[in-house]
Amino acid sequence: MIQKIRGGGFTRFFVSYLSSMSSMKNKESAAPAAPDKADCGGHGADLFWYSSLLALLALAALAVWLGRGPLKLAALLPLPLIAPAYYFYCLLKLRELAPGSLEQTADFILGPGSLLVGALQRRPEILTFLKDSFPRPPAAVAEIGRAKGGTLALLCRAAAPDALIISLDLPGAIHSGPIPAFNKGGWRRPLLEALAGPGQDLRLIDGDSRSAEAIALFEKALAGRKLDLLFIDGDHTYEGVKSDHERYARFVKPGGIIAFHDINPGLEEFGVAVSRFWRETPLAGERREFIEDPRQISYGIGALRLPG
Repeated sequence: MIQKIRGGGFTRFFVSYLSSMSSMKNKESAAPAAPDKADCGGHGADLFWYSSLLALLALAALAVWLGRGPLKLAALLPLPLIAPAYYFYCLLKLRELAPGSLEQTADFILGPGSLLVGALQRRPEILTFLKDSFPRPPAAVAEIGRAKGGTLALLCRAAAPDALIISLDLPGAIHSGPIPAFNKGGWRRPLLEALAGPGQDLRLIDGDSRSAEAIALFEKALAGRKLDLLFIDGDHTYEGVKSDHERYARFVKPGGIIAFHDINPGLEEFGVAVSRFWRETPLAGERREFIEDPRQISYGIGALRLPG
């Protein structure tokens, strides 16, 4: 299925994956520069809504734990309101950010919006990669592996205002988040549609990247164009990343970039083998790595600039 839009055991894998972020001091934890005065109101509103929702949830949980009878029932009443409120908050914020900057979008998807539209990215890695890899904003971009859509949001912001952007994903697949089923369903579609900028052409393809149907839809969406960037972040097994590279590298133009996410080792026992593919596979072109800290568990972006 393609849509054109304008404008069990694996849970342990993500526990280990995310624990690496809290066990190490990130570079972005340093005090940021003072924001422009015009920007303070927006960030304040984000903090207010996000904190309010978390506070409601925490208070309800505490009342359920401590309360009895009617008190427990009363504590549960706000819960059905929290999820819809957060959903529409995220939806409206994404629409507001659609013509915004890369940094503002990163602030949101890695902060207040992370529960619904987050990205398993380390901020310094993805932002440095997107800023340093292209002399001008890419006009044709594609990703394999969407998950909650956070990386897609960043790709949209980094791309040209009139760019073609293709996102191919198998919603609910095992590598699509700590709760894979959370990343599927029609309720996610408005959030994804809100990621494209006003003049951008965003195509969402749901399907197995190995299937002939998905490849045909991908090629149809390109309509003869070649990609400036292909971001591979789908099936993290050796065979999975190898398959995605073999099937989709031909769509990247000479001098374009193929990027691989999670090239740093650390999760091999869970079948994650992107680092092995990156190290062992002869790939023609110029390589560059974006790894915040070599000691970190996984993450890291490997960028391959094709000859030409």
